[in-house]
Amino acid sequence: MTVQPTPSGRSVLLRFLPPDTDETGTSSRDADLDAAEVLTAVGRLPVNLAVFTVPAGAVTPPDSHHSHEMWLVQSGHGRVRCGDREHPVGPGALVALPGGEVHQLHADQEELTVVSLWWQP
Repeated sequence: MTVQPTPSGRSVLLRFLPPDTDETGTSSRDADLDAAEVLTAVGRLPVNLAVFTVPAGAVTPPDSHHSHEMWLVQSGHGRVRCGDREHPVGPGALVALPGGEVHQLHADQEELTVVSLWWQP
């Protein structure tokens, strides 16, 4: 019988990796969920987390992946296109994106900042 280590149960401040910027100017920072102190505090998490910012007037490239994803809009206004549907979004909007569905985010006249959480089905 193998005994799995028990997480410490001590809280830890989550760090983000350095930002990455794509050709549209969208900046993304992934959470460092594999940091030793996170693994010690809570163990391996079944999700990934990032914060991304879309510049005013920009549109992200269409994206599709196997992972399910949720977006929580922190600031700004825009539109999210999911498959053949388009929805207006603003601060506090929560968008659920099923794996395999093509999605895209359009920022209106202000920068749009989103917290993204994704996981494998």
